[in-house]
Amino acid sequence: MNGFFGKVVECINGIHLSNVMEGFNISDELKKLPDKAGVYIMHKKGGEVIYVGKAKNLKNRVRQYFNESYKKTNKILQMVNNIDYFEYIVVDNELESLILESNYIKEYRPKYNTLLKDDKNYPYIKVTINEDFPRVLFVHRKYEDKSKYYGPYKSVGIVYQVLDYIKKNYRIRNCKMPIHKENVLDKHFDSDKLLVIPNNKTKKKECLYYHLKMCMAPCIDKSVYVDYNNQIKDICSLLNGNYEDVIKELKVLMDKASSENDFEHAIEYRDKINSIYEIQEKQKIDQKNDDDKDVVGIYKGEKVAIVQIFEIRDGNIINRNIHFLDIDKNDLEVDILESFIKQYYNDPYFLPSEILLPLELPDCDLITKWLSRNSNKKIKLTVPKIGKNEKLVELANTNAKIQYSQRLKKYEKERDEVNIAYDVLKRITGLDNIDRIESYDISNTAGSINVASMVVFEHGNFMKNEYRKFRIKTIVGSDDYGAMNEVINRRLSRYIENNDKFKILPSIFFIDGGAGQVHIVNKVLNEYNIDIPVFGMVKDDNHRTRGLIYNDIEIDLSDYKELFKLVTRIQDETHRFAIEYHKFLRSREQTKSILDEIDTIGEKRKINLIKHFKSIDNIKNATIDEISKVPLFNLKSATIVYDFFRK
Repeated sequence: MNGFFGKVVECINGIHLSNVMEGFNISDELKKLPDKAGVYIMHKKGGEVIYVGKAKNLKNRVRQYFNESYKKTNKILQMVNNIDYFEYIVVDNELESLILESNYIKEYRPKYNTLLKDDKNYPYIKVTINEDFPRVLFVHRKYEDKSKYYGPYKSVGIVYQVLDYIKKNYRIRNCKMPIHKENVLDKHFDSDKLLVIPNNKTKKKECLYYHLKMCMAPCIDKSVYVDYNNQIKDICSLLNGNYEDVIKELKVLMDKASSENDFEHAIEYRDKINSIYEIQEKQKIDQKNDDDKDVVGIYKGEKVAIVQIFEIRDGNIINRNIHFLDIDKNDLEVDILESFIKQYYNDPYFLPSEILLPLELPDCDLITKWLSRNSNKKIKLTVPKIGKNEKLVELANTNAKIQYSQRLKKYEKERDEVNIAYDVLKRITGLDNIDRIESYDISNTAGSINVASMVVFEHGNFMKNEYRKFRIKTIVGSDDYGAMNEVINRRLSRYIENNDKFKILPSIFFIDGGAGQVHIVNKVLNEYNIDIPVFGMVKDDNHRTRGLIYNDIEIDLSDYKELFKLVTRIQDETHRFAIEYHKFLRSREQTKSILDEIDTIGEKRKINLIKHFKSIDNIKNATIDEISKVPLFNLKSATIVYDFFRK
C-alpha cells in the first residue's frame, strides 16, 4: 500500500505459504474455536499442511483430536503428534465446508488425508501471464510463479481437448523460447533475411506453426503484442466461465459443417462444445448463483490490518487470499480498503465480474470505471445489504478477524526482527533508510553452464515479481569473479538505459561470497560512479551462513541474532533461485555453448571462432572486421555474432 496507508508487507496466498506460528498455544487456541461450520487445517513444524478436514461444528470436531479419551486410529495418532499449529476457515454451512475441504485436499495433498495416488486426476491449465507473450499450458501442480492457474479439473482428457481448441483458434505460441518484447523488431523481415533476436535464440524465419495459422510469431514481430495479449485476455475469460460467445461461434461452425455434409468436422466442433461445457462443471454452493465474484473482508487493529478475499468462481469458493498491511492507528478502515483495492486489482487478468465489499468506497464510481476499462468488461463494486451476498461479506470479515488473532503475534515478531536487522545495517553503513536489498549468487557445474540469480527483498518481504535470472555469456569455466563482474555490469547498464525491469537501484547489495566478490562489485560500481554499500555473505565449512564482509572486515553474525536470521533467509532464497534456474538449463542442455544460441552459426564456424579467438571473452570484445576475418565468416555473419553479445 502506497503512501499514508502503509505497506503491504506480507501476502499469504491461501494456506500454502503458512509458516511456523510462533507462540501458538494449542490449549489456548482450542478454547477460541467457534461453534460454526468450517474447514480446519493442521500444520506441522515448518508450516507444511499435513491434514485438512471439514466440520459441522469446528469447536467439537477439532477438540476431539486432542482429547485423550477420544478413540483414534494409529494414523490419526501419528498426525496429532506432528501438529505444531492449526488454523480454520468459518463458512455458512456444511456444503461450503465440503467444497473448501475438497479444493484444499486437491491442492496441497496433505500427508494424512486419504488421497488418490494419481496426480493426473487433478490437472490445471496455466497461463504464464508473467511473460510478455504468455503461453497456455497443461500442468499438474500450482506454483507461486505469478502465473494464472485454472482448476483443478476432474479429467485430463477434457483439459487436453480445450487446450487443443485454444491452440488452433487463438494462435498462441507453444514454444519454450523466452521472448521479450523489447528484444523483438516491430516489423517482419523478408523470410530470406536473417533476423537476430538478442537474449533469445536467433530466428531465421517464421516456424511451421505460423504457416499453419497456429501462432502469431511474436518472436519476430513485436507489433502483435497488443493483439496477442488481447487473445490471452479472451482465453482467460473463457477459462473463467465466460464462454457463451465461444459456444455460439462453435455452433455456427458445427451447423455449417453439417449442412455441407462435412460430418467429421461437425463432430469435432460438437466435441469441443461439450468439452468446454464439461470443463466448467464444478460443484455449486448455490445453483442459482453462477457469477464470478470476489468477497472482501477486513479487520483493523492498532498497527496492522488484515484483508481477506474469498474467490468465488461459478458459485464455488475456490481460494482465499490473506494480506497483512502496516497501518497507523488513526487510518480509517474505508481508506485502507480503498487503497488496497486500487493495488490488488491493478492486474486485469485477475478481475472477477463483481467485487463484494464490506464498506462503500469514497471513489467507488471512479474505481469502477478504471477497473472496467482495464479488463474490457463491466466490473461491479457492491456493498450488499441483504441476502446471501451480505452473509458472504460477513463471513469474510469474520475470517479476517480470526486470521488477525491467529497470525498477529507471528507477523509482528517477524516485522520487529526485520526492523532490528535493518537498524544494525543502518548503523554499519550510515544509511538513513533501507528500502530495497538486492542479493546475487552464481551457480555453475564445472563451468559448463554459468548462471546468476538476483533476489529482491523489500519491506520485510521477498518481491518475487522483481527476481531476475542471468545466463552468463562471456565466461567459460568456473570463474565466479568474472561471472559476477558481467552480471553487475549488465544490471547497472540496464539501469542507465532506464530499462523498466531494472529502473530501481537497491539500498544495499548482498553478494553470495567473500571479499573477492565484494571487491569485484565495488569496482563495477565505481566505474558507473554509483555509491551503494556491498556486503559479502560468507558461509562456514558446513555451508551455513556465518557472517558478512563489509569494507574488508568480517562481521560475526552470532552477535546479531535478528540480522543473522535475515541474512540466512536472503542467502538461502538467492541460492535456491540460482540453483533452480541452473537445473532447468542443465536439464535442457548439459554442455551447450553460448554460441549455440546463435542458430545461424553452425558447428564449423563455431569451432573456427573458438580456435581463432581462444575464449568467449575475446569473441565478445572483437570488432565486426576482426570476426569477418575468421574462416567461413563474412560481413553479415560477423555482424550477427557482434550484435549477439551486445544486446
